[in-house]
Order: sequence, then C-alpha cells, then structure tokens
Amino acid sequence: MFKLYPKLAVHNLKSSYRVTVPYLLSGSGIIMMYYMLFALTMGTRGSKFYGVTSSGAALELGTYVIAIFGAIFLFYTNSFLMKRRKKELGLYNILGMEKRHIAGVILTETFMTAAVCLIMGIGFGVIFSKVFFLILEQLLGMPGLIPFVIPLSGIRNTIILFACIFLATALYNILQVRLSKPIELLHGGETGEKEPKAHWLLAIVGAGLLGAGYYMAVTIEDPVAALTMFFVAVILVILGTYLLFMVGITAMLKLLKKNKGFYYKTRHFTTVSGMLYRMKQNAAGLASICILFTCLLVTVSTTFSLYTGIEDMIDSRCARDINLSFTGVKEEEFASIKEKAEEISAAHSTEIEDVLEYRAWSAGSIREGDGFKFKDSTETGTIYAYFNIFTPEDYNAFAGTNYTLDSGKVLLCDPDGKFDSETVSFFGKTYQVEEIYMPYTNSQYAAFANIEKYGLVINDPELILDGRMANPNEGISSDYPWLDPMYTFDFDLDGHDPETIKAVHDELMAWFMDEKWNWMASEINGPGMSWSYNNRIQEREDATGLFGGLFFLGLFMGAMFLMGTVLIIYYKQVSEGYEDAKRFDIMQKVGMSHQEVKRSIHSQVLMVFFLPLLMAIVHLCFAFPMLQKILMLMMMTNLDLILLSMAGCVLVFSMFYLVIYLLTARTYYRIVESTN
Repeated sequence: MFKLYPKLAVHNLKSSYRVTVPYLLSGSGIIMMYYMLFALTMGTRGSKFYGVTSSGAALELGTYVIAIFGAIFLFYTNSFLMKRRKKELGLYNILGMEKRHIAGVILTETFMTAAVCLIMGIGFGVIFSKVFFLILEQLLGMPGLIPFVIPLSGIRNTIILFACIFLATALYNILQVRLSKPIELLHGGETGEKEPKAHWLLAIVGAGLLGAGYYMAVTIEDPVAALTMFFVAVILVILGTYLLFMVGITAMLKLLKKNKGFYYKTRHFTTVSGMLYRMKQNAAGLASICILFTCLLVTVSTTFSLYTGIEDMIDSRCARDINLSFTGVKEEEFASIKEKAEEISAAHSTEIEDVLEYRAWSAGSIREGDGFKFKDSTETGTIYAYFNIFTPEDYNAFAGTNYTLDSGKVLLCDPDGKFDSETVSFFGKTYQVEEIYMPYTNSQYAAFANIEKYGLVINDPELILDGRMANPNEGISSDYPWLDPMYTFDFDLDGHDPETIKAVHDELMAWFMDEKWNWMASEINGPGMSWSYNNRIQEREDATGLFGGLFFLGLFMGAMFLMGTVLIIYYKQVSEGYEDAKRFDIMQKVGMSHQEVKRSIHSQVLMVFFLPLLMAIVHLCFAFPMLQKILMLMMMTNLDLILLSMAGCVLVFSMFYLVIYLLTARTYYRIVESTN
C-alpha cells in the first residue's frame, strides 16, 4: 500500500491542476521573497555605506513580516484546496481506504508540494536576487556598495521555516480527515447550502467597530498619539470589516428580501437571492481581499511618499549646506569658528556663500490662551511652542532692518498663522504684538497640530542683560539663573559639491572637538555649553538609506499582498464557477433564458468582486488623516505629495485589480460553460 502513495499523490495533484498549480506558484513566490529579503539583509550588513543600520533594520523587519504572512497565507489557501478535495478523500474512504492510508497520501502530497515550492522558490530567489540587489542600490543611491551574497544561513532558514509550515498544514488536513465521517467528507464541498441567517447583533457590533476605527483615525490630532493608536485602529477596522462582510451585508440583503415590492421582480429576485448565498460562502474571502488590498495601498503609498519627499524633509532640517549651532560659547570663540570655516573652505578650493548667521535664545514653552509659560507639561491637550528670541540689535544684524522697540512691545514672527491676538503674555508681563517676517524660520514643526514655532524680538533690560537671558524660573532649566544664547552659523559652499561639503564639515567639527576642551575650561563656558551640527549630504544619505529601504520593503510587501489578493480572487472564482454551474442549470430549467441567467450571474459576480475594492478605498480615505500625522513624525509634511502618492497608488492598483478580474473571470466562465 505504501508504494501506491506516490502514484496516488501525483495523480491527485494532476487531476486538480486548476487549484494545485496556483498553490505551487504562490508558495514558490513567498519562499522566493523570503529568501531574497534575507539575502538583502545579509548584504546590507556587509556594506559600509551611511545609513546601513536604518535600511538593514527595515529589511530585517520585513523578513519577520513575510514569515508570518507566509504561514497565514499558506494555511488560508490550503483550506481552499481541502474544500475541493473532501469529496475525493471521502470517496477513497468509502471505497475501502483506511484513514491512516489517506493520511499517508496527504503527507506524500505535502512532501512533493513542499519540495517543488522550496526548489523553485530558493532557485528563483538566487537567480533574481542579483536584480533586486541592484534595485535596492539604486533606491538607496549607493550603486556598487552592497555586496551580492548567497547566504547559506538564508537557504537553511528558508528550508526549516517553510518545511515546518507545510508540515503544519499536512497535520491540519489529516486532523480534518480523522475527525470527519466518510459521508461528511463526500459532501464536504457542498456544505452551507441553506439560506444564511441575519445576525443583527453581530452586524451592529461590526458597524460599531468599524465606526470606532474610523473615528479614531479622523479625530486624533497628536502625531505621537496617532502612531501609538494606529495598530488599535487597524485591529478595529479589520474586525469590523470581517463582521460586516460576514453578517452585515447578509442582514442588508435580508431587509431587501422582506420588501416584497422590490424583491418579487425578475431582475431583483435572482440578484438578491443569489447574493445571499454568495455572501455566505465568500464573506471571509471577500473580507480578506479587502484587508489585503487596503494593506497594499497603505504600504506602497506611504513608503513612496517618504521616498519621494526626501528633499522636502532635508529642506525642513537643513537651512544651508552646512549648519552649525553653539550654546555657551563666547563671541570671540564663535568668531574663531567662522574664521576656521573660511580657512578650511579655502583649503578645499571653495568659498562660503549665502550665510545665515544670528544670535538668539532658544526656549520651549507651553501655550495657555494668549500667553506662554516656560514650564514642562505632559497633560493631554498641551500645546507646545518653541521660540527663537532676539534682542532688537541681534535681529537687526540678522535681518538687515533697523527696528526700535520700547519695553511694552514685541515683534512676533508666526509663520503658521496660529496666533491671532493683539497682545501676548511672557515672563509675567503683557506686551503689544506687531507681526513681522523673518528671513528664515525652522518649519519642521509647522504641520503639527500641537506644536507651534515662533520668532520673537523683545527689548526688556530686566530679561536680557549682558548677553544673557534671565531664566524665567517657571520649571525649565531652573537650576541656572540665566540662559546662554545660541549662535547659529549656516552656510552654503560654492558649487555645492557633495564630497567637498562632507570634507569641510568633518574637518571643521574635528577642529571644534579639539578646541571645545579649552573653551569649557574657562569660567564663563561651564556646564551650559552644547552644540549641534549637520550637513545636507549626510542628511540626504541617511534619509535615503532609511526611506529607500522602507520603500523597497514597501514594494516587497505590496507584491506579497497583491499575490495574496490574486490567489484568493482566483480560488474564489474557481469555487464559484463550480457552484454557479449548478445554479445556471437550475435557473434554465425553471424557465429563464440562457441570456437572462448569464446576465444575472454576471451582475452578481461584478457586485461581489468590486465590493472589496470599494471598501478598501473607503478604508484608505478614513485612514488618511492618521497616516498623514504619522508621516509628520518622519518630517514628511508635503500634503500635496502625500495625496498625489495615494491617489496614484489607488489608480494603478485598481487597474491591476481590474486586469485580475478579467483574467480570472475567463476561468470562471470556462468552468460554468464546460460543466453545462
């Protein structure tokens, strides 16, 4: 008997090729994707380019996501196979084959399937991974810096992981056979033919869960809260989607059926009754398609927005090619930094230009109505405000103006238009406000609903004396009686050559790191000394390394979600084809013409097929406000670019969805017509 297992297994796989071949291809595809991502992760670890840690971590996270998705996906598609196979296995049992022998056949089939998937997946993974190495290098902007590797650990891990998954599916199938009676197996593919019931309570719960997820997505204002609550909203929407597809739509169809004036019409009668059975049999599959397609749209559109918005992010972080800020240094020390920058630039055959230089005090505060308190707060609803505070002399030198101020008036730069009062309260005093424009204001907080950025010019001898600002003593830095000014020196280099910018920046900071010890030894500098520095080239390389890796991972995840969507749609069309073949025959026998039957079934298929697409687009629309706030945390504030990216993804992948429908519909109609 054991010798028959391979023959029976091969025969079974061949006879059910319509469902077996897609299963083999999808299994091979997931294995190929897992291996390639593993190999790419190992390749980035062998590279020395700037930002390798960020992109490597993103790719490594992707291997875990694919492993989890692969297990769920293979189990899900395996359930379709078993539904089509139950009648065949039941027939074996009735004809005398014991269940232990059926288990042997299932194990043999699983071994063959796993072997084919692993050989094809790893083989094509090795072949195509070189192409993906090149694509990743281009996205990261680092051609030739990621070594191509074929890691033995990747092959080993892939074989172990997916062998365990295939073994688990085989054990699950065997358990189903052992727990089922022969007659149940024989009619297993025809279960669920009774008219479904409307579960109103579950439908209300589903609508409530979906509404709660939507409400959370559109009402959260704080970007940090949006990030922490994102997965809560996702879980609510997923649960709500499954419940609405499984019971909500059925309940709606039941209401239409009770409306006799609507229901007892030829076109409505066949459509509503047909849809009732379709939703019962395909609700979980349709909900899965909706969720997968939503994941596809969210993943690709957000990572594409981040990747294409890199320059906008750099502009918000870097005013010039090289950006330097120092707190706690003396004026002569700051002057020596500028002189050294000019000396190093000249040594590299370039000149400093377009200088942005100013002295100001940087302070954080909490807004309370028309006033600001310089204190800490973690209360819900807190509005934070960041100030660059100038004396009139410092601001005039910076902006090239000649303002004079009395002590009861301040100049306020409000680039985001968030302050509209004629008076403002600071440091226990109230001042008249005159709005001004500053040549440069840091806009990186501009899109945050609870973070405001201001420039302030104030003339108050009690507040600023001898180049130091008295500490307002309201809870921030209260250990020191004064706050030191921040000296900012941002500049471009002639020609903007990337290598020159990095060389000048690195050499200047190396000199400063040596000098700072002498400065800190003086009585004036002391513990208040701090500094920050960056340059556009390293910021761009770091952002490209992170967001290029995320975009690559987004494309990978998108391809995986698309493959899952395609396979579920295909299996749904095949299973519906066999079911509709019987309905097609019955409807013709009761008097409907061939054309009427075809038109009725076609309209039902279209409604069922495009319902997940419409629902996925609705999900994306409600998710947009929350996604926008999460992108703000990554300095992505270009709303037009985000909208364009998401609209483009919806358009492109909707076209993919339509192509998938047209291709799978051919298989569906071929099954229906050949059976009849």
